[in-house]
Amino acid sequence: MYASIGTEIPDKGWTFEPKYDGIRVLAYATPADVKLVTRNGNDKAAQFPEVVAALKKLASQTKRPLVLDGEIVALVDEEPARFQELQGRMHVKEPKMIQRLSVATPAALILFDILMDGDDGLIGEPWTERRARLLKRVSKRTSTHLRVTESIEGNGKKMLEKARRQGWEGVIAKRMDSRYEPGKRTRSWLKLKIEFREEFVVGGYTEPRNSREHIGALLLGYFDGDRFIYVGHTGGGFTREELNDMSRRLRPLKRKTSPFEETSKTNEKAHWVKPEVVVEVKFSEWTADRRLRQPIFVGVRDDKDAKDVEIEAPSVQRREIRGGSRAKRPARLRVNARAKSSAKTSIPKTRRRAASVSQIQKMDKSGIIGQLSAIEEAGGGGILDLGGGKALKVSNLDKIFFPKEKYTKGDVMRYYTRIAGFILPTIQDRPLVLKRFPNGIAGESFYQHKPSETTPPEIRVEAIETEGEENQPRIIGGDLLTLLYTIQLGAISVDPWHSRVQSLEHADYTIIDLDPGARANFARVVQVALWTQEVIDGFGLHAAIKTSGSTGLHIYLPLPPKTPNEAATLVAQVIATKVADAHPREATTERFVKARGAATVYVDYLQNIQGKTVAGAYCVRAKPGAPVSTPLKRAELTDDLDPRDFHLGNAAERFEKVGDIWNEAMGKKNSLRALV
Repeated sequence: MYASIGTEIPDKGWTFEPKYDGIRVLAYATPADVKLVTRNGNDKAAQFPEVVAALKKLASQTKRPLVLDGEIVALVDEEPARFQELQGRMHVKEPKMIQRLSVATPAALILFDILMDGDDGLIGEPWTERRARLLKRVSKRTSTHLRVTESIEGNGKKMLEKARRQGWEGVIAKRMDSRYEPGKRTRSWLKLKIEFREEFVVGGYTEPRNSREHIGALLLGYFDGDRFIYVGHTGGGFTREELNDMSRRLRPLKRKTSPFEETSKTNEKAHWVKPEVVVEVKFSEWTADRRLRQPIFVGVRDDKDAKDVEIEAPSVQRREIRGGSRAKRPARLRVNARAKSSAKTSIPKTRRRAASVSQIQKMDKSGIIGQLSAIEEAGGGGILDLGGGKALKVSNLDKIFFPKEKYTKGDVMRYYTRIAGFILPTIQDRPLVLKRFPNGIAGESFYQHKPSETTPPEIRVEAIETEGEENQPRIIGGDLLTLLYTIQLGAISVDPWHSRVQSLEHADYTIIDLDPGARANFARVVQVALWTQEVIDGFGLHAAIKTSGSTGLHIYLPLPPKTPNEAATLVAQVIATKVADAHPREATTERFVKARGAATVYVDYLQNIQGKTVAGAYCVRAKPGAPVSTPLKRAELTDDLDPRDFHLGNAAERFEKVGDIWNEAMGKKNSLRALV
């Protein structure tokens, strides 16, 4: 039984439930066996062993087979999360990986109907009777992995307001006297959607540009009978892993001609595929010519057949969003990456300088650190008062992020609070790329480029344009609230862009990344760094150097204002090439790993492409030992230098002792006339 689109909140005789963002399944449960069958007949039991175990336990306790209707959702802090969190589990088949993911990204089955209770068939009974039977067999919170949905009778407005506050996709309205109609789409169940989010079918993809890998943008459509109708393209929302996965899915489906009835011209070369892969897309609205405006990839939906994808009628999106809490956020600046320098003057000073030096100095760091310790000792969750009317909800501060050293999430937050005066200037006004480790460095990780629907309104977010993505929201660094919010999400390292939102087409510095081969020790990295420094000296330039927090070193050259990104790459290439040419046995600029000598150091100048990031200065790395990317004085480049000596346990003391050598060095801009 499927819901139709609702265009207004129904009145008497209806009940209202959250619209969960997961995988709809019918669960067939006995004490010995469980099946979790999707709309297109796939059994997902193997992918969700924790849900299977909970259903087997339920069937054993009730001593009867059950057929239940519900939604599998991902859990974050034991609360239902959005579909993106579940995406990585849907297609995994390797048992060890499935087991690891069930711990790292747990799931729950949220039940909203019961069709069979032992020998009793219930589809002919009204919803009220089925609901009572469901609650009789399953308590509202049977276990972490098996729950019954919330339901509010006769107050859809209240449920919609809650949906907006908590970032749900919408609400499901159900007639309380309705019977269950298997396989039918009915007006007895209504979807009240507060965002534009639908499934579409992939009919092709474009060539990637610049540093993007595998595919550029997906070409999307839907079936109208036998006609396949084009609705637009999306290149936003992908992680690198998702681009690789999509390429793997589409390669076997290639065809020579377009499957669309009509196709718009694409900026890059198009490749056509059989329209079989279904994806979920979020977008801002439909245009007048029935195209998607600002579509963002959410995930692959292999639980739905391509032929079943149809366009949904408008629901309550515009009316509810305009009156909702999301609309009350401060207006976000839209910055175009190709804009001229005049864009800088349009940014309010309060936004451009999110955390001035004086503000950092006035910050009650000891008080915040004390709060963090108290919250961690009291169970790990609470409200952190940052002063100035700013507060942050934190949770799981007692969670172990570094198993061997027993460093917790709270330890990481206390470190960043303590060294805020050093690190905040390095990330001010810069988009941040987050690599999240919700369960510490031993758990699964994933990248997050954009804010989620639940990002607090106090977090600075800007819409920026990059290659292949138009006006995508990004979290912007600059204040302690934003920094600690990224750690609350499970990020450990801080990875800023090389340019600022005021001038995305201009780089503030260029980076040379020294990356040792498998048989190159760190002493060789130091030697190559000294040779690189000699080349830089020869040009009359100066640089800042730091440990990468891993096995290499990073050398930064601060650039004069309005240096294009392409020029930043060229500067690094000139220097790297001179080093590799002078010392071919020890250094190389060869991009392909197999072509490099295992004892050489890769002098990498390609980290300067727009949108690429490396670990920022002063940040903790998600590696055993909790190493910190540590700025160095030139005199410290010796054979006995060991990057493992700088870690979460001692780095703050070092920085307070030696001072802010990084920002001091980066504040002196080079003139590139000598290099030219």
